[in-house]
Amino acid sequence: MLAESYCGSCHAFPSPSILPQAIWKQQVLPQMAAMMGIKAAQDTLGVYENKSSEEIYTSKKLGVYPSSATVSVADFQAIVDFYSTEAPKELPLQNPKENPEPLQNFTAKKLFIEGIQSPKTSLVAINEERSELFIADATANQLYVKVQTDELYTLPQTASPAVDFIKKAPNIFNIISIGSIAPSDLSQGGLYEMDLNSDSWSQVLDQLPRPVFGVWEDLEKDGKPDFLLCNYGHHGGNISVYPDGNLTATPIELGGAGARKIEVADLNQDGKLDIIALFCQGNERISVFYNQGNGQFEAEKILLKFSPVMGSSYFELQDLNADGELDLLVSNGDNWDYSAVSKPYHGFRIYENNRNGTFEETWFYPQYGAAKAMMLDFDADGDLDFATIAFYDELENPKHQFLLFENVGNMTFQPKYIPEAALGKWMTLDVGDLDADGDKDIVLGAYLHNTLEYTKLVIQGIEELPSVLILENTLRSLKVEDGYNQ
Repeated sequence: MLAESYCGSCHAFPSPSILPQAIWKQQVLPQMAAMMGIKAAQDTLGVYENKSSEEIYTSKKLGVYPSSATVSVADFQAIVDFYSTEAPKELPLQNPKENPEPLQNFTAKKLFIEGIQSPKTSLVAINEERSELFIADATANQLYVKVQTDELYTLPQTASPAVDFIKKAPNIFNIISIGSIAPSDLSQGGLYEMDLNSDSWSQVLDQLPRPVFGVWEDLEKDGKPDFLLCNYGHHGGNISVYPDGNLTATPIELGGAGARKIEVADLNQDGKLDIIALFCQGNERISVFYNQGNGQFEAEKILLKFSPVMGSSYFELQDLNADGELDLLVSNGDNWDYSAVSKPYHGFRIYENNRNGTFEETWFYPQYGAAKAMMLDFDADGDLDFATIAFYDELENPKHQFLLFENVGNMTFQPKYIPEAALGKWMTLDVGDLDADGDKDIVLGAYLHNTLEYTKLVIQGIEELPSVLILENTLRSLKVEDGYNQ
């Protein structure tokens, strides 16, 4: 009862079964104690050590570590005893899963950037308008663009790693720089605007709390696109909506910390565009903010609520079963937290729309470290397939870090792999027609978080580590060739 009351006050109640005993006692519960104002835990963990005065001030302003306890020592010890008694010593392995088949009709092309030996690719983005590929490397906060002729050009630097590329208008784009990839409550992120018509470049927003995703959408259908921004933050954060795209105005703030991704759709079919959002950072959930018009939104309605160690990392909203309703494809495998053990419930999931404002899990593929899944019709057969990457864990088979799931009907998806996926650790992914041949290509960006990850790849015999792997779809050219032969 105490655990449900205290733990469930900040996020979904976590069953003891989701983590091993040692992780609860040594990692998770001490952090909980500190966040509930138990000074002994705060002192032991050194919650303010190695932090700047600005970070300490922001943390105190957000009330991350209360100065007085919000739970008695006796009650907290009872919670510790409960988890210590009920949790398993070890987590089970993931359930057996369908073995991937070799992926046909794709050619893997490695892209190296001169001077980068250990890539930290924080962004890959396909600009279909000009058949260009934008790439960002976090080592020096540098931006690059690969053009149709395969030449690579250096673009202006951003103040921090670039993580998102947003189309605003024809040949006008925004770039988001996150501020700090590592968890931080400092507002050091920024938004840049690039006008390819005039070759101009400017910073249009700064002091943002770890922004990670943005989109331009005309929420009011008045011909004036609004700008929606996910400020992931750490203990703070929000979704900021800038009506009519006025970036100098005070934005409408929705949700809270961990805002990762948004989709805009008329979910309740009332003629107005709603905001569907994924929030991470402990209180993991997918919510909807129903649009009431005139810049007003209903209070947040939670569609799906997840365990705080579910590791939710990305989602997309489309009609996967062709029933006219929008379904959810969700990636959950982020393992950069206080419980970095292999979790059997990490992977990729589909939640089907029940037509009454609720969603139900109907498909699950276990995958340690699942990071991102993006839908595409790679074989042009009229149904949606999806491409995935797994980043946060060591996989037994590195070739399976990238998987493409082919839709074979009746909500059945066949996983496929390419051997070249073993050449790096992929944190970024994009899909689109990069070579302007009418079919969808896939791009993976490599991110080596530390020297150990680099060393492991070198030990495997990989002499050069590509920053990017381009999977060029050859299906259309094969169809043209078959048609010619016929």
